[in-house]
This record gives sequence, C-alpha cells and structure tokens, in this order.
Amino acid sequence: MAVIPTGYVSQQQIADEIDRAKQKLGPEVVRLKYTVGLDTSDEPAIHFRIVLTDAAAKWETLGEVASRVEQTLFEELRPNENWGLRSYFNFRSQSEQAETHDLAWA
Repeated sequence: MAVIPTGYVSQQQIADEIDRAKQKLGPEVVRLKYTVGLDTSDEPAIHFRIVLTDAAAKWETLGEVASRVEQTLFEELRPNENWGLRSYFNFRSQSEQAETHDLAWA
C-alpha cells in the first residue's frame, strides 16, 4: 500500500469523518471499509469498499442506492477539497462477500 505523507492527510481525521458519515448512509450499507493510497495514475486517492444488503444490491435498486451512498460520502467528506484525494467506490452484496471471504472487505 502506498503511503501518503502525513503533512497532507491526517489518517485520524479521515477515520473520524468516515465514522461520522457512516451514520448517514442508511440501513442498506452493511459495512464500509477504505484505504488511502495512490490510484493507477499515482495520484492520492481514497478507495471505498462498501458491502450492501442483498436487497439493496439487486439490479433494480443498485444504481439508486450506489448513487445515494456515493453522494452522501462526497457531501459529508469532501475528500478532494479537504484532503486532495480522488474517490473510488466498489460495491458488493452481503452474499457475495460471504462467498469470497475477502478480508479486505471484512
């Protein structure tokens, strides 16, 4: 994992802000994890891994739920403005996570 100089980003501040923002995401979000590092262009980034309920991850509702979650995180965190971080979002259902046992998402 890439290291972002602490002069630019306070890891504790990000953690505190994300904990606060989680409360506004709604019951569809089962878990939210993230990492701060570099993206494929070597730009500072925050990568969100979001586990949704199976109902929220259905094709009929996924677009609306994902847009709402992304918008809430953008508005609450303002990662580019506050920390100069590009935001990336990945979503998974509870069932998918249970099948993969991916520790990065646990």
